[in-house]
Amino acid sequence: MKRRIAACAAAVLVLMIAMCAGARTYAVYYDATEGHGTAIVLTNLFGEETLVRLFAYDSSGNEVASVDVTLAEYASEAVFIEEILDAASGRTWGLARIETEGRVSAAAWIRDEHGWLTIDNVSIPTDMAGATDYSGYWLTANYANTENRMTALSFVNSSDEQVVGEFYIYDSAGARTSVRSFELDPRSSAFVLLSDELDVAETMWGMVDVHTSRPILLVAEYLNASGALIDVDVVSRYYLVEP
Repeated sequence: MKRRIAACAAAVLVLMIAMCAGARTYAVYYDATEGHGTAIVLTNLFGEETLVRLFAYDSSGNEVASVDVTLAEYASEAVFIEEILDAASGRTWGLARIETEGRVSAAAWIRDEHGWLTIDNVSIPTDMAGATDYSGYWLTANYANTENRMTALSFVNSSDEQVVGEFYIYDSAGARTSVRSFELDPRSSAFVLLSDELDVAETMWGMVDVHTSRPILLVAEYLNASGALIDVDVVSRYYLVEP
């Protein structure tokens, strides 16, 4: 038993050393469309100065902004995406990717014209060892398409590889009501307003089940009856993988 524990401890130590070496990549969703904005707070988790590079991509996967930030030990700095966008790119949305040889956390604060709506905290790199060793990934989110609530979905490819996938929509009784496939080019995003896909009904709420060939960000935006954004949930942790 002690030998097994020692072996496991050694394996964990090797993995930690491997993760500490080289650059790390983190992925967050941003919205800088008209009337919205995103502040990405970068925090240094180490006791030494570290350089962080932030890249913003539009929904087509094109790089539209980049900035370098030097963080003192345990310090934080906010980057307002709408302030660093290339004027030619206009107001846009999509993937923000953070690269560093240190260890950081990223918090994406999203707002509308009335104030801050939500925050997404990210501290696990997308390129962590073993993260892309599977053939399929499953993520899920709750949705509503009733008279009082609507839902929009965004699928964000945080990698440099093409992603293929499909999503399944189930109503509150568990009946499958819609199936759609999609493809995402590297660093690109796709948007679906579920009211364009589904009937409006009191029973039209439940689960969206998403299957992809690589890890992605699943973004669920929740709207009230007038179509105003009231909350955003970013799902990056998959609940099931396929060997």
